Amino acid sequence: MKEKIGYALRFIIITGIMVLMVFLCVTEMFRIQIVDGESYAARAEVTYTAHQSIGAARGQILDVKGTKLNTNKSVYKVILQRAFCPSGQENKTLSETVKILLRGDEKWTDTIPISMTRPFEFTLPSDALDSFKEKLRMNYDATAENCLEYLCSEYNIDDSFSPQMKRYLAGIRYEMTARDYSYDNRYVIAEGVSLKSVIEMKERMSELPGIDITEETSRVYENGGLGAHIRGVISAISPEKYEKLKNSGYRLNDLIGTSGIELALESTLRGTDGEREIVRGRGNSALSDTVAKQVLPGNSVRLTIDAHFQSELERLLKNHLIWYQNNKINPRAGKSKAGSVVVLDVKTGGVLGMASYPTFDLNEYVDNYYSVLTGDDNPILNRAIYGEYRPGSTFKTITGTAGMMYGIINSSSTVFCGGTYMYYAPRFTPKCTGQHGNTAIRYALQMSCNIFFYDVGRRVGIERLDKVAEMFGIGTDLGLEIGGATGHMTTPEIYEKLVGVEYTPGNTIQAAIGQSETMVTPLHLAVQAMTLANKGVRYKPYLVDSVWNYDGTKMLEKNKPVIAEDFSDGHDALFETIHDGMQDVTKMITWPIGGGPNAFTGLPYPACVKTGTPQRTVSDFNSAFLGFYPKDDPVIAFGAMVEDADFSRYMIRNIIDAYFYDAYEPDIRDGSGIPYYPWKQWNAGGSTTASRYAEQTQANRTA
Repeated sequence: MKEKIGYALRFIIITGIMVLMVFLCVTEMFRIQIVDGESYAARAEVTYTAHQSIGAARGQILDVKGTKLNTNKSVYKVILQRAFCPSGQENKTLSETVKILLRGDEKWTDTIPISMTRPFEFTLPSDALDSFKEKLRMNYDATAENCLEYLCSEYNIDDSFSPQMKRYLAGIRYEMTARDYSYDNRYVIAEGVSLKSVIEMKERMSELPGIDITEETSRVYENGGLGAHIRGVISAISPEKYEKLKNSGYRLNDLIGTSGIELALESTLRGTDGEREIVRGRGNSALSDTVAKQVLPGNSVRLTIDAHFQSELERLLKNHLIWYQNNKINPRAGKSKAGSVVVLDVKTGGVLGMASYPTFDLNEYVDNYYSVLTGDDNPILNRAIYGEYRPGSTFKTITGTAGMMYGIINSSSTVFCGGTYMYYAPRFTPKCTGQHGNTAIRYALQMSCNIFFYDVGRRVGIERLDKVAEMFGIGTDLGLEIGGATGHMTTPEIYEKLVGVEYTPGNTIQAAIGQSETMVTPLHLAVQAMTLANKGVRYKPYLVDSVWNYDGTKMLEKNKPVIAEDFSDGHDALFETIHDGMQDVTKMITWPIGGGPNAFTGLPYPACVKTGTPQRTVSDFNSAFLGFYPKDDPVIAFGAMVEDADFSRYMIRNIIDAYFYDAYEPDIRDGSGIPYYPWKQWNAGGSTTASRYAEQTQANRTA
């Protein structure tokens, strides 16, 4: 009996436990399926979470008055998101997208150097194709067809596509790989797409898995031919640059400054990218798409240049070259095709204008880089800061300064000029341009007497001459934001390294007149002129006036003048003598050539100038000048070099007129006759021109 009761009790207990377990299971299933069903379903669907950057609007580049130069506009961009494009679907999606783009006459990124239509041929010279073929692991003798076949094979672009579409797809897929297309890196197929094309794509989104349309900013280069060398451009980051910057937050599909201020102020202009978090489920469905990190636009940069004056400076340089190429007064007339002019603020070192010719348009550079790169006479070269030239007679202002600083001469010391320098005769007897008799420094500067400066240079010696030249910035990095060549002074070491023969005393006297192996840039000439104007105070030249918030409503930082060298103490009389000689040079500049009114007639104040005709070869010369205006209380300093030319000095008056009086108006169209010197209107101006000068000077100081 007891055993039966025991069995029954155990049965009841076991049954109760089983019922309880069933109840608990049912309850849990109810909770999972009904109460938390959506949550668990979502978890079951999740395959991954992707993080994509949201590009920050790049800061603007403005002129000193706030005129927009490099800015942004809102555009539609066609994006391919790997997060929503099934594997193996890319080619079909891209082909349908390309068809829409073609119907809308849109452009997309394609950098492979193969023609777009049959017969497929390379679009670059053979010597420019090596890196492309190397990336494809192709032999150097591979044809365009070979390379295209390889790309089609690499990206599974089969014969279901037409030959033309295969070319389009190969170009896009190649670029996608170069830009690191991945779950975390979207690919921008096209930007600046028309609203018509955008609407068609949005209507067909179900047929275009992975395609997204966004409205973002794109770089705009207003008046792209203005100050192109200064402003610079942005472009896709190179693999080499990416390796250096990837730890600083850059991605392979980023755009980055590659020249000019865009490069120099990259960290200021760039801004901070935001971040988009995409949670994707099976079937490429988006479970969530949120902004995980907000975008911060870059800061804007205001330059020291004025867009209007910069435009006038570029125009007068171009006009001078056109005139010179067409005039019949010199056997070298047709050779000159290049040059540069730099204008500085004497009181600060700020660059007021910097023209280099030939030049280019930033928009053309972006659209057709190779065409600009291979343009006649190297338009990409910024001759103002990277062109290195012998300074010629402009250097005599330094030699004269050195002679007086070291007590070798004073303002009344004379050297006899009989037309030939006889100190090293008969072995070496260099000539002068004339016979000037007993000559003091003021007259020597006016007449550019070689023999006077030969003798002063010999007595100063190359070491002291080199030291004084360095005080003026010669042979040094001037510290400009966008870089520049340092040039170099003639020294025994430099001479023997470059020429390969032993240095002799004759090289010292050649260096004293700006020849031998002394090299400067036009910016060095302008800095030299500024230092002379300031009687021994040399400012560091600069292009960035200030940094502002993106929309330019709040100044964040203002650049202040920096003194790079100061040797003014006790040298007032010295520089007054140099200034007097430079003023006398202006008396020698008349127009038309060979006689006529003085080129500086009508200006309310005297100018200080030194010209030069540095020898390049036995028969080839450049044309240089430097100077400042006005002589007393100077405001602007300038330096220029024109290659294979003469008569650059006729630009000086135009520079002064353009800056102070906004008087430079005419254009040259055929190069005949008197070119572009509107002096008569100032001859009649009298006190009016003086008044306008005073107003401009006050405005500069206030600014």
